[in-house]
Amino acid sequence: MRNICLLASLLAASACASAPPPPACVLPERDRAWVDRALEAWRFTSREITGIRRVPEFQAVFFSADCALRSPNALSSPTAKGVTWTASPHIGNVALPDGSEMPAGVTSFTSGDKGLTYFVMSTPTVWEAGGVGEGARLETTMVAVLLHEGSHVAQIGPYGKRLGALIERYHLPDSFDDDVVQDRFQANTEFAASVKEETRLFAEAAAANDVAAAKSLARQARQLMRERQARWLVGEDAYLLEAEDLWLTFEGAGQWAGYQWLTDPRGGAQPAAEVMARFTNGRHWSQTEGFALVMALDRLAGPNWKRHAFGDGARTVIEMLDDSLAAD
Repeated sequence: MRNICLLASLLAASACASAPPPPACVLPERDRAWVDRALEAWRFTSREITGIRRVPEFQAVFFSADCALRSPNALSSPTAKGVTWTASPHIGNVALPDGSEMPAGVTSFTSGDKGLTYFVMSTPTVWEAGGVGEGARLETTMVAVLLHEGSHVAQIGPYGKRLGALIERYHLPDSFDDDVVQDRFQANTEFAASVKEETRLFAEAAAANDVAAAKSLARQARQLMRERQARWLVGEDAYLLEAEDLWLTFEGAGQWAGYQWLTDPRGGAQPAAEVMARFTNGRHWSQTEGFALVMALDRLAGPNWKRHAFGDGARTVIEMLDDSLAAD
């Protein structure tokens, strides 16, 4: 009897020793379900829409009000089963892969600073608490946001060198970002009016019934852009000519990816006209004009533009649009 009891005790101890430790924290069930849905949307979009396929491994961080979920391959693994996760609690500040911290608020961004690429996004419960929106509509919008930011990971490699060289050449500050042109000229009513009209014409080009009309509208928009740039992006602001081209490529392609998923019956299944209206009336110039420009490019050039914008980075979206407009 004594030996049986001893054996049972040893077996119990062995079972306890081999059991995995409990997670340090867990995301709310709603948030974890959204993370799984968003990553499945990313895999679908990479296969069927953008053609990104695979990106290099990089750190991804998703966080709720008190828990951070981290993965080295959440956006690079081709399957959900292949993703590895670790969880760690926080008390209001989230540790980032570069060693810094940030408040646990509403955010979504990709960073490629100093050669370290990582993605960070807060979860729906954080966005809802921040007053951004609520319910299923918010969660669907957030999937499109993830697709936008995730696409930048594919772009950082091919376009990052050009962006880095621009920053180094002009000794640009850490605050240099996709809003740089808007920050500099948003108080200039003529400049702002031109951006708005260019955006309208590019959007109309994308929706035109025939190629001739699409080209005519896109040429009008491009001419307005050239005149605006020739008038104001000169002297100390001359570097913004190249900066605008690069940021329109980053933001326009990212918005295009989100739009395509939102309107796909297998994705967000939202009405195209409704999504188009939202995407061309945004607050950020680089996103609104970039999106309209890429929609026009997609209309005129077909899918080949994606091999550069999401692939080798050999051409910017403006360069590709000019090529398309120059072709007979």
